[in-house]
Amino acid sequence: MANRRIILVLAACGIFMSGCTQYWYQEGVSHKQCLKDREDCFRELQKRTDFKNTGNYEFEFMTQCMREKGYELVTGKELPMDVKRTEPETSLHWRMKGLAGTLKRP
Repeated sequence: MANRRIILVLAACGIFMSGCTQYWYQEGVSHKQCLKDREDCFRELQKRTDFKNTGNYEFEFMTQCMREKGYELVTGKELPMDVKRTEPETSLHWRMKGLAGTLKRP
């Protein structure tokens, strides 16, 4: 019985958390460019930390860098339907954000 409750709680948390995903988005910017911009921010972060005692610094640095490049944080519900989405990479920090950008049309 206890195992069933744990499973239900974990499933509910997963459903709840999936609706809260935030994405870096800038209207008119391609998904490919979004990836490049995040990569550039991450390279700058690597110059400043060894990632041994991670805390808020890494998250705050990435947030500031992406905002300086013109991106805003939006929820999945706020994104246009025709953008490509990349889910957050949480191996660095649990508060990392996903990416969303336009698909280049031929």
